[in-house]
Amino acid sequence: MKQYKTGRVLAAIFLGLMFGLYRHFDQTKWLGRGRDAFLLDQSHRFDKIIQFHSVGFMVIACVILAAIVFGLYELLAATITKLLPPSTVEE
Repeated sequence: MKQYKTGRVLAAIFLGLMFGLYRHFDQTKWLGRGRDAFLLDQSHRFDKIIQFHSVGFMVIACVILAAIVFGLYELLAATITKLLPPSTVEE
């Protein structure tokens, strides 16, 4: 595997691990609070969605979020590639 591909794979794995840990701790938090607290929070979230829901706003927010995630991924992949020793295998 070439060095830049290794960096990209490791960056994707790292970001997946970070997201998985975030989701795990978020779900653990809600399990500790109980079903009633979770349903109350979801009810408040639904009320916020009803009050303000714009297609334009959602598209712009998702494009910005996608750009941030992609930029973070590329930055992480470039950093990992710089840290890894050069490949000695010739193709």
